[in-house]
Amino acid sequence: MKPKLVIFDFDGTLADTKPFMLSILDHMAERFHTRPMDGTSLEHLRGYTTRQIMKMYNVPMWKLPLMAKESQKLLFQNISSVDLFPGIDQVMRALAETEMRLAVVTSNQLRNVLAVLGEELTRLVTAFECEAGFFGKAARLRRVLRAAGVRPEEALSFGDDTRDIEAARKAGIPCAAVTWGYGDAEALGGHRPDYLLTSVEQILEIAT
Repeated sequence: MKPKLVIFDFDGTLADTKPFMLSILDHMAERFHTRPMDGTSLEHLRGYTTRQIMKMYNVPMWKLPLMAKESQKLLFQNISSVDLFPGIDQVMRALAETEMRLAVVTSNQLRNVLAVLGEELTRLVTAFECEAGFFGKAARLRRVLRAAGVRPEEALSFGDDTRDIEAARKAGIPCAAVTWGYGDAEALGGHRPDYLLTSVEQILEIAT
């Protein structure tokens, strides 16, 4: 069934924030007294869940909101260095032309999302749910469903993390995992999303 509402994660799904995150690894480890992580480690860690990475790098749960706030502040200060993945803008326009409603649910800040999307693409989005907790996305997904007036089975969620799959399952929403972001295909596939995408163009294929 063609969805009435398409819900996107932001980091790693719409926007390529990985290069920026690589650039602040040393700062974050020093600032929050966690185990240092180098750039080669980040690629290897694509196969691990967030909880596994937290344990490996000695990140307690209480530090997550503080680390998120710091990284998002730094991101805003360097927002010109962040771009959408190639083809995302065309995909969003094509979906909007079918009168499909779009939403963004993310742990990132609204100001960062708006700055990267720009005015034109921002106007295409019906609802934003930002600064969602790392493990609290399911509640935000339910909120956009209510705002759009659609049932869970009438929506389709896209994300690049195993947490996105888990949240969609909790909210009863069909989900697609994308492999161009932070999670790798094997780890994402192991969580059994409804779809596993390897290219941006496939968004249109399964949504329309």
